[in-house]
Amino acid sequence: MASGHGRLISMELFLPMEPIMREQVFDSEEFTYQLKWDGVRMLAYSGKNQVELINKKLNNRTAQYPELQALISLLHGRQAVLDGEIVAFKDSQPNFPAVMRRDNARKEKCIAMLLKEVPISYIVFDLLWDNDKDLRNLPLIERKRHLQNLLRPQNGIHIIEDFPSGSSLFTAVQEANLEGIVAKRKASPYLAGKKHQDWYKIKYRRRQSCIIGGYTLRNNIANSLLLGVYQGDNLHYVGRASSGLNESDWKELHSGMSHLQTGKMHFVSLPSQIARKCYFINPSLVVEVEFAEWTQDMHLRSPVIKGFLKIPPEQCQI
Repeated sequence: MASGHGRLISMELFLPMEPIMREQVFDSEEFTYQLKWDGVRMLAYSGKNQVELINKKLNNRTAQYPELQALISLLHGRQAVLDGEIVAFKDSQPNFPAVMRRDNARKEKCIAMLLKEVPISYIVFDLLWDNDKDLRNLPLIERKRHLQNLLRPQNGIHIIEDFPSGSSLFTAVQEANLEGIVAKRKASPYLAGKKHQDWYKIKYRRRQSCIIGGYTLRNNIANSLLLGVYQGDNLHYVGRASSGLNESDWKELHSGMSHLQTGKMHFVSLPSQIARKCYFINPSLVVEVEFAEWTQDMHLRSPVIKGFLKIPPEQCQI
């Protein structure tokens, strides 16, 4: 719990309840199962004339998502606190890089442009406060019932769907190449942070095609690849991968990359500490990597090289 100085709505800030990592999918009648949306976690503090949006680090993001002021009329001006995920879609799939463009916007002109260019959805999964009632100690299923009675979804504002089987939902997630699922104990109160055994996230390791823009050496042999993807015409650095190849693979790859070496860096964004100790190549080789998730700074978390792809580099897009 935290206080918010200079805020328009005189309510305390709630630290969000966060799911803890679990490796194995499970089924239990004590739990309900939801999609883990690949977006930005956001609590909405709604009042009579204003909605304030606060992310999980307690930073204000009200200006970035002006369309969510629609919650005022949907909640009939009630003082309420909602918890949910802001998601942007591309080709009917959640697209984390797109929502981060919205989240990182600061100038009014840029925010206005992205409002039209990158529409978002707010997927609501919890109700923490309604008028003068603190609902956090109620069981999840009761909070969800209150939410469904209070909020009438409209275009761009939705209530998350519950599923009875974790294994069936996870299979669907794999087939659709989505981020994962969240298992929530039906009787769970809303507890700040991760000191609980009530919410679990089970992630599906997805795949991304990436361009090799450079490499690092160990004992004069390549030992990690600098990966990039295109956003428009710009090649963005998204991380280094060193897992997935054996020693003979690295030797063969090193021999091939040495012929592509160039003094020119093709990335538009590469940390200087990495640039100083790497070798650049012409961006023509494409690899497929498996990864856990996108980080907030748009890098691949825990990438593993799965193989090489014979596709044009321009197809490596986000």
